[in-house]
Amino acid sequence: MTTAGIQRFKYTFPEEAGISSRDLDAIDSIARKGIAAKAYPGCRVLVAKDGKVIYDKSFGYHTYDNKIPVRNTDIYDLASVTKIAATTLAVMKLYEEGRIDLDKKLSKYLPYLKKTNKRSLTIRDMMTHQAGLQSFIPGYPATLREGQPDPEIYHKTFSEAYPYRVAEGMFMRKDYAKVMFDSIAKSPVSTKKEYKYSDLGFMLLCQVVESITGESLDKYVDSVYYRPLGLSTMGFNPRHRFDLTRIPPTENDTIFRHQLIHGDVHDPRAAMLGGVSGHAGLFSDAGDLAVLMQMLLNEGNYAGVRYLDTATVDLFTSTQFLLTGNRRALGFDKPMLNISQPGPTCRDASYESFGHTGFTGTYAWADPEYGIVYVFLSNRIYPDAENKKLSEMNIRTDIQQVIYDAIKKQRRQ
Repeated sequence: MTTAGIQRFKYTFPEEAGISSRDLDAIDSIARKGIAAKAYPGCRVLVAKDGKVIYDKSFGYHTYDNKIPVRNTDIYDLASVTKIAATTLAVMKLYEEGRIDLDKKLSKYLPYLKKTNKRSLTIRDMMTHQAGLQSFIPGYPATLREGQPDPEIYHKTFSEAYPYRVAEGMFMRKDYAKVMFDSIAKSPVSTKKEYKYSDLGFMLLCQVVESITGESLDKYVDSVYYRPLGLSTMGFNPRHRFDLTRIPPTENDTIFRHQLIHGDVHDPRAAMLGGVSGHAGLFSDAGDLAVLMQMLLNEGNYAGVRYLDTATVDLFTSTQFLLTGNRRALGFDKPMLNISQPGPTCRDASYESFGHTGFTGTYAWADPEYGIVYVFLSNRIYPDAENKKLSEMNIRTDIQQVIYDAIKKQRRQ
């Protein structure tokens, strides 16, 4: 596709992009099937083709009591989509500015790791999830006393000593973040250089970005990307900026925070870091997330403004270790190398495509070969994170396949 002439998104009918509206009707039925099965209380689906938004609909409600309908202006917890929409974007900019080297040792940027087993890890290995790190460290169990938040670690009100809001009436001690990163520093590292998905690498990457820029991750990406792109909803800690009626709640946390999580990040470790981390914490509506993905699809350009060099986008969205069977790009997920195996995309997504999924029920994917941007947002973990119906029913990828089927049908005619 040609992206040079694309300005801002144009909201239009599918027919203007050469697709029949009728061929996208199946998206409605799949989305409603998920609601009927209680895979999620509500969702929003956005599809863009060649810079034109040809499908944008909201379904269901914020919760199963059917009181607040989902609207296109609603803002969702993106969970691990944060990895590409914040952390990876930050690293991409620093890389092309020559301020970060993907193959330098992590300890060059984080000197406190020099005497640990993390000292020789590289940025490239961490971003492709083959650095040998553990998948995650829960973190919060050590902060509980008899099942309740330890009063030596948490206070009910904000103060300079307890600045990190974890949830309503729950603020973490300022120095406890160091304890969390000490536990990462002391965690085991596998000697096998093989693919193993890990949040820890992106938590460390957040520190790398902040050490280089001298800014917190949220402020850096807001100044470099979100504000210049006009992304008014995308950002961390949305309850400071938006009414809660625009933010669907996530889990009813009965183990750690003992409350319904609403407007605060769901991920416990990101919450313990004040809502800003490299692996989770970002919130957005579907329109803003789609603009960000379109900018990447345009190889770093949007509305006539260049945010990243074409070579940078090509490098970061390409598989790095194909010969070892690792499908991952730098930060971005990719289709399965064996497309017959279940994975993050439908069967017809091209190998050029890239994106990420989120634990809360989110999905952002772009396909340069077909000119597609596809965003799916939901709060599938309301009220219970153990609800896995969204994945079991293949809702996100079945909707994605409808898009490809519609495009291919028109090509055949």
